[in-house]
Amino acid sequence: MNNLIELTAAEIKDLADVEPQQASKRFEIIANTMSDDQLVDVIEHMDIVTLTQINSHHDISCPSIMSELMTPEQIRDIVCQQPLYWEEQIKTNADELMHHTFEFLTYLIRIQGTEEKQAAILECIAEDPAGLFYLSIPFIELILSPSAEQDTNSIYESFDDEDDGETVGYSNWQADEEAHSLAIDDPRSLLALIKQIAPDVASSIKNLLRNESSGWEQIIGKFVNELVLQAKEKNEVADEYAEVDDMFTFLD
Repeated sequence: MNNLIELTAAEIKDLADVEPQQASKRFEIIANTMSDDQLVDVIEHMDIVTLTQINSHHDISCPSIMSELMTPEQIRDIVCQQPLYWEEQIKTNADELMHHTFEFLTYLIRIQGTEEKQAAILECIAEDPAGLFYLSIPFIELILSPSAEQDTNSIYESFDDEDDGETVGYSNWQADEEAHSLAIDDPRSLLALIKQIAPDVASSIKNLLRNESSGWEQIIGKFVNELVLQAKEKNEVADEYAEVDDMFTFLD
């Protein structure tokens, strides 16, 4: 049995090195022939680079068996490693970054079967400094530069429930996303979900952003810089992102 697990993991890894999207599809096919326990063992035999490549190239419009079976710690590591694999059009454009990070987090969190696991994933990601940076990116503009429509939308009205002074954009945050019929592709929906199931994580996002004095685009640039540098330190590899200054041409 161990030999089967190792061979399967090696097959997926080899495919992920050249065709990550095909590796994702291959895992889904193999999942039909193995039990959940066996699939968990296969995942355990994969390194974080392989898991990151597969999940980053998975069709997020389709459910992912791998994401559903991964532990919160594995998902945290993927989130923290993914910036090393961002394409140029993502890493050099603030709007693309916000959209991409929102979609990836939605894919990883919404697929989970219980709120308990969703909360565990959010809490695990937020415990890592790089993970908290990543969690904050989709909401930076939403929180720091709310539009007139957001100002009048009661989705925000209960967030600023601490006596901690003014926090731009947080005074109107309401946690119950269903009550406001927010679409799943609306970042406000994920923001409300975080507040609802992991309030400590929501507070961490708030506190992180409250300590930043720059404009939201500059904050995104800083956060992405930190994400890439920390991912490289953890991965201990030299890659094409060594010149991280080139990442922020959209700030010029």
